[in-house]
Amino acid sequence: MNVRTNGAGAGGFAERRYQRGLHNWRSKIRPILLVVFGPFIAAGLAVLVLDGHALSWGAGMVAGTFLGAWLVMRDAPPRYIETWRDGAEGERKTAKALRPLERNDLRVIHDVQARYGNYDHIAVGRAGVFLLDSKNLGGIVELHSGVPHLRRQLDPDADASFDRIRPCTLAAAARLKEDIEQRSGHRTWVQAVIVFWSDFPEDLVDDGRCVFLHGPRLRSWIQGRPERLSQVQVELIAAAVASIAEEAVAG
Repeated sequence: MNVRTNGAGAGGFAERRYQRGLHNWRSKIRPILLVVFGPFIAAGLAVLVLDGHALSWGAGMVAGTFLGAWLVMRDAPPRYIETWRDGAEGERKTAKALRPLERNDLRVIHDVQARYGNYDHIAVGRAGVFLLDSKNLGGIVELHSGVPHLRRQLDPDADASFDRIRPCTLAAAARLKEDIEQRSGHRTWVQAVIVFWSDFPEDLVDDGRCVFLHGPRLRSWIQGRPERLSQVQVELIAAAVASIAEEAVAG
């Protein structure tokens, strides 16, 4: 039996944040669009309806131009909102990579609400328990002393470091471990895994507590892990994870 997500599936949390931000952006910009573009669109359509000759064609072009600009601006929210859509796409890529393993008895659940934020993906199998945090960053990811740095070749001034990714993922893995042990009565290790769907030349880095992994490598990496749990333990832990997810939905 596979443990499945409740709700929207992989990327659901990030997608909801994106849609909420997009809705707020549209509400904010709508009055501006009405004032700036509305009169041109209305005038162009009016002439198009009332005049059946060359003037109407010009009016139609004006109306179409301003309507096109309206639609472009309407669906071009600030970058911090777009980031949530990028995150959702990364989570969907991770879910797709894991799907074939579910047919081989890997239990996977996506987008579980937690006390702080959410768990992107929880995977349980004979190789152990994995908390996977998907990252879909725009650039080349490099690790410096365990800190992911994002390098943008076309704009070096836009390079950025993400010093909270590792500690936040480790803290989430510790909380998940505690929750599983309370529900299953079984002590287990939860491996923190950060999955990059950006360019990641190092491909795989394991620092002993956290694994940094290039997304295309995810499936083969899990398949190559040694078995740590019995099938009975897998079932107990998977049931505990399902309970965590159901409790989050009910709450």
